[in-house]
Amino acid sequence: MNLKKAVILLNLLLLITPVQASYAGDKPLQTVIYDKHRGGLDFSLGDSRYSGELEYNESYRVNFSVEPPAGSSIKVAKAYVYWVWSKKGLEGIYPEFNVSLVNSGTVVPLQEEKMYTDTKGFVSRYDFFSGAHAYDLSGEISGPGNYAISLVNTAEDGSTFCVQGIGLLLIYEGSELPVIEYWVNEGCDMLYAEYGIDPEMATTTAYFEGVIDPENVADAYLITVSPSGGYSSGAEARNRLFFNEKTSRIPVIGDLIQILFGGGKSWKNIYQTNETVQVALDERPVGAYLESAGNFASVQDNGDYLLVTNAILLIELKESENSEKGAN
Repeated sequence: MNLKKAVILLNLLLLITPVQASYAGDKPLQTVIYDKHRGGLDFSLGDSRYSGELEYNESYRVNFSVEPPAGSSIKVAKAYVYWVWSKKGLEGIYPEFNVSLVNSGTVVPLQEEKMYTDTKGFVSRYDFFSGAHAYDLSGEISGPGNYAISLVNTAEDGSTFCVQGIGLLLIYEGSELPVIEYWVNEGCDMLYAEYGIDPEMATTTAYFEGVIDPENVADAYLITVSPSGGYSSGAEARNRLFFNEKTSRIPVIGDLIQILFGGGKSWKNIYQTNETVQVALDERPVGAYLESAGNFASVQDNGDYLLVTNAILLIELKESENSEKGAN
């Protein structure tokens, strides 16, 4: 084979290699917060709605009602802006916008803490950017009340983007609340089982590292956020959530093993969105499937097309001498 043919073949292989296609699960969410104390946790999308295309100087706003548990204070507050279709003409670019927190007529500009992005990753038309901006609001939201998070497209070059919604994470602490242990994972992974990507490839996994005692757990919840999740329709499973379960197993036999010996769990089509509400928020109990170490959650696409941006594992511990020591 001559050099020219070898170069052509190499380029073709690069185009079809799964790691080059961002429709695969190639950007797993990372743990940004881990803690253990007496408190509680809440994640809300407020009155989020799909914005449509935002042009220069156009704005978008989401309202939130904050009601901390009695006797508690707000330890952590984080906001997430979920956006898609960021472009200038037919070129995918990063969006430009300013974000503010509004409360009782007071407007506080927010500084971006982190930007997570992903694209389809191969040369084609409409390879526009999608992502999530994270903001630290700790200290800005300090008590109950009605808050709003607003943004304005500041790109004067004519570039546009769409906002799917805004999420608000609140973590409380209070001496009368139960002892909780939690992992907050965030990022942006675009999944789509098309163009040579099968569902196994279109799977992203979030890990919750650490050792726990399942016998000391009163309740446990897994919270996941998926912009665009469930917007496609069809009779087959378009998306799937796994907790402490491998994404590939032998049908029927795998179910029997789980029934007889316990283990992880999976759920089909848990994310549902529509033209108006385009961010899916799911919370489900997972206490029965906890492991003493190596807990993880996976999200899989099967022709749906979705983003995975947040995965939170929240554990409420039993009242015991050990939990008291852990909290202190």
